[in-house]
Amino acid sequence: MRIRFDRKRSLGSSLAIAALSVAAYLVLFPAASDSHGQKASCGPTGSETVVVDRAARVYRVTTGHDPFGTLHSYYGCAVGHAKSQLLARSAFRGIRLYSCVVSECRLVRAIRLVGATVGVIVERHGTDTVNTTLTVRDLAGGHVLHTVQAHTVVGYGDSLITYVLARSGNIAWATVTTSPGPHGAFLRNGAIYSAVGHTVSTLDTGPKVSARSLRLRGDTVEWIDGGQQRTASLS
Repeated sequence: MRIRFDRKRSLGSSLAIAALSVAAYLVLFPAASDSHGQKASCGPTGSETVVVDRAARVYRVTTGHDPFGTLHSYYGCAVGHAKSQLLARSAFRGIRLYSCVVSECRLVRAIRLVGATVGVIVERHGTDTVNTTLTVRDLAGGHVLHTVQAHTVVGYGDSLITYVLARSGNIAWATVTTSPGPHGAFLRNGAIYSAVGHTVSTLDTGPKVSARSLRLRGDTVEWIDGGQQRTASLS
């Protein structure tokens, strides 16, 4: 694990990983926010809102079309800050797995907005590789807080499954490691990590860790290991 610190604030954490089965983690997670009451109205008129909070908004604009769908650029803006920030560009609207065999694809997933802090996962698919980047950005300050990267090769290795984002800007994320087992079977091992301030920690690992059970309740992260709920603080 390689860790990079932002010059202005907090952590840029990097998880460089090799080799994994695409089917193990290509799951789209819906955009999410903790918005209540009045919503932010920053950004250009007529753009499509992806997720909105009282302090910030994530939107997308159409940039073109290809044979597989509509091309979009994703932006974030914070109330009181005039300039929008480019978050990601997609190669097409949804997963078209087989088209990724013959050309590069970019998939945007798991957009989370908490206050003016946004997280987004971008997957770049090549012929036999997948490069996944989770970026957490402060839209008000205009700088990156955390970066988690995974390089994968179809078949075996580690995958970035999902993450949670606390209001503090701290994060936790879940991975699954796929390795060869006896008689052609796959062995899978789950792991939970956290980035709190400048500290990256391994919270749990093992074959019974359920990566997709990762949840956030306030500043407490929760997950399931062997049928039992486990917790850790993100504050």
